Formats: sequence, structure tokens, C-alpha cells
Amino acid sequence: MTKEYGAMRSALNLIGSVMLPQDTSNCTDRHDTPSAPEFLSHFQPFQTVLLSIASFSTIIVLFLSLVHWFYVYKYVSIEKRRNKLYWLIAVFPVACTCSYIAMCVPRTAVILTCIGVLYYLMCLFVIVSLARHLFGGRESFSTCLQYDDRPIDFRSPPFCCIIPKLPTARSTEKNIRRLEWCVLQAPIVRSIIIFLDVVAVAELREDATSYIRYSDMASLCSLLLAIFGVHTLARVTSNKLSAYCFMSMFRLVDISLLFFSAQQPMIFQNVLLRFNLISCGPLLNAQENAYFVCNFIITCEMLLLSVLATWLLAPRHNAMFDAYRPSMALSETTASLNDTEQSIIIEHGEI
Repeated sequence: MTKEYGAMRSALNLIGSVMLPQDTSNCTDRHDTPSAPEFLSHFQPFQTVLLSIASFSTIIVLFLSLVHWFYVYKYVSIEKRRNKLYWLIAVFPVACTCSYIAMCVPRTAVILTCIGVLYYLMCLFVIVSLARHLFGGRESFSTCLQYDDRPIDFRSPPFCCIIPKLPTARSTEKNIRRLEWCVLQAPIVRSIIIFLDVVAVAELREDATSYIRYSDMASLCSLLLAIFGVHTLARVTSNKLSAYCFMSMFRLVDISLLFFSAQQPMIFQNVLLRFNLISCGPLLNAQENAYFVCNFIITCEMLLLSVLATWLLAPRHNAMFDAYRPSMALSETTASLNDTEQSIIIEHGEI
């Protein structure tokens, strides 16, 4: 029993070291993370350049989000749909603002990343809810999928996509609800873990590092389950909701989540820091410098994705904006869903 416990603990420590490697940088002077006034008044030249570019990127992202909000407010007539889109509009500005503030206030980098990921997880469930709304409810959702003989295929990211043969499931209301719960659990679990992390840091101070490492592992498992659920649901709806540019919207949120949550642990922590490719500075240690550079890259990526979203989801070819071209929207957009419902009604009438 003792050997099994020791092996399990070693395995957890190994996974934890991969997710959060120890700081191996050659920083002779260990110092606390500087406050915002101290940091902003002692900028290095490269930090001034990066912060200036990040400021420009953040302003453009916020401006584009206002444009997106205006078009949704004016050209989406259904209030329930409009409210869901408001959540998704804020994805890029929230991620960009969190990263920008973390660049200016280094002490907030970790907590702002947690808040940003929590918002992303809430938006994943909003995407699932939006798909259900576009189908007209869970019952219509299930009916359309079953009529088209589209089962739920579990070969979805992040891991199940590499397994060649997996059983499928019928697209029943019960199975769809289960996938929705796979997505909904993520923001709930993340909120609880953030609360417990704050309590642990306040009580244990430096000794909270090991606890936070294990809580990050739990958060990762919850995140992977949510990604699996939302990818599985999105793939079965791709054909029916093509007029609404649903998959483009989903991919943009999915890719931005990857940029926001995965770059720091996968690239900066496990590659650049592990091999001492990022060094210490006068005020920031190597890990804090890594956060600074990573947050700068995120602001640029959010600008790129925001511009891309403006083009891909434009009202001129997106049925989501039903009031933009009302004469064509109703005829083109609801056809893919109504055809299925009408066929079912006709079949029942003949019987």
C-alpha cells in the first residue's frame, strides 16, 4: 500500500513539474514582484516598446468590440439571441484587457489569467446554449439530428480525436443534456478552485505553491472535459447552422482560448523557462518576464482574431443578423432547420 501511494505521489509530482516547472533561472538577487508604480517608472527599453504596441492593440480591440456591439444591438432582433452574442462579443476585449493590465501590474498576472479563463469557460457554455437556441430548443435539436441520422461522435479534441474507433451515441435529448453538463461544470469548478486558491494563498503564503499546483491539475482536467463536450456538440451542428456562421464563431473562441490559456504553460514555462531562454531583469525574475512577453503576444493575437471575426462574421453573409437583410434572411437562414421539421410533419401526416 505504501509503495502504491509513493508511486502515485511520484506520478503527481511529475505531472505537476511538467505543468509548473521549478524556476531554474540564474537569478542571484531574489526580490518580490514590484508594484505597478515601481515597475512603470523603471522600464527597460524593450518593455517600453512592447507596452506601447500592446496599448495600441488593446485600443483597437476595444474599438472593434464597440462596432460589434452596435451591429448586434441594431441588427439582431431576437433579444434572447442578442444577449448570448453580447457574451461572445466581449471575449476578445476581456482577454486583451486582462493581458494588458497584467503587463502594467505584474503582481496581478496570475489572478487575471484565472479570471480570463473563467470568462472563456462561461462563453463555451454560451456557445452551446446559442446552438440550442438556434435549433429552437433541445427537443428540436435532438429531432433534427436524429432525422438526419447524425449520431454523436466522440472522436473530439483534445484526446479522443486520436483514437481511431470509438462508439457513437444516439442524438437524444438525454445525451445532448449530458454533453451540455460537460461544458457547464467547467466554470463552476473553476470558480470554486479560484476561491480556494485565494484562501490558500492568504493563509499559507509561500507554502501554498504545492496546493496551487494540484488545484491547477484539477482545473486542467475540468477544462479538457469542457473542450471535449463543446467540440462534440459543435461538430454535429456544423451543417445545420452553417448559415449562421456558427462554426466560424466557435473556432474563433476556441483558438483564442488556446492562445490565452495554453501558451504560458506549454511554450513559456516548459520550453523557454526550462531551458533558460528567458533571463532575469532588474525588477522582474525570469518567470515574471515570461508572463510579460506572453501577455504582449496575447494582446497582438486578440487584435488579429478580432479583425478576422469582423470579416468572417460580417452581417452581409451571416443569418444571425436577421434584421440586416430581412427579405433574404428569413428565406435563406431558416431553410436548413425548417426543411427537417416540415419533412417530419409530412411523414407523420402520411402515416
